Amino acid sequence: MDAPTAASHGSRVLVTGAARGIGAACAARFVARGATVYVSDVDDEGGRAVADSLGPSAHYLHLDVASEAEWDACVQTIEADGGRLDVLVANAGAAHRADIADTSLADFRRMLDINLVGTFLALKNANTAVKSGGSVITVSSLRGILATAKLGAYGASKFGVRALTRVAALELAERGIRVNSVCPGSIDTDITGSEDFADHDVAGYVRTIPMQRRGTTADVADAVVFLAGSESSYITGTDLVVDGGLAAGARTPTHTSGQKA
Repeated sequence: MDAPTAASHGSRVLVTGAARGIGAACAARFVARGATVYVSDVDDEGGRAVADSLGPSAHYLHLDVASEAEWDACVQTIEADGGRLDVLVANAGAAHRADIADTSLADFRRMLDINLVGTFLALKNANTAVKSGGSVITVSSLRGILATAKLGAYGASKFGVRALTRVAALELAERGIRVNSVCPGSIDTDITGSEDFADHDVAGYVRTIPMQRRGTTADVADAVVFLAGSESSYITGTDLVVDGGLAAGARTPTHTSGQKA
């Protein structure tokens, strides 16, 4: 195994969708551990701002994850800058909330392009862009495990991410490259603050979470760094669910004192 661990100085990491949210938090975590991090996004202004805030160990690269040509250019730039990657974090994603009947074909295809095609191209490029002994982490979702009303397009794409992740884990195992998926639950990001989620009863939802709080981007970044490092050296082809206990099962509601019918 010739790749340093993600926690070591000198490791090289690419994070997609890193202009904000989970991606930005992951980039910050890796830089703090001494890695050189390539911050990539389609939001050039936001991506550059994140890279600048992280100092000389972070570099911004424009990348539309659904574009094969842009992946080629991104990988070529990284290789010219110093060689193959130790870690690739396929984080870029988007959400769309609507009933299936109200979801346009264009919106459905947009979810597949960003979330699923983007992950496919990340895994395809990992075959040559990631060092033997390296680690690839994809970002699926709790909604890629538990079907959820109004998230048909999003859920379909994230279920697919998990399938691709497992296939890639089988195919890259001979080179010692581990491939795992992180599945965040309700995380406080810009996505869940968008107009699509304006009618979402956040307080009611939090009451269903066993740990009684929403997750943070730091919670997810910590999981990603774990899967990237030597502490998870025998873990591949699996999902690490970061959801405060929601996927564990249902809790039976109980009456509070004095409210029993």
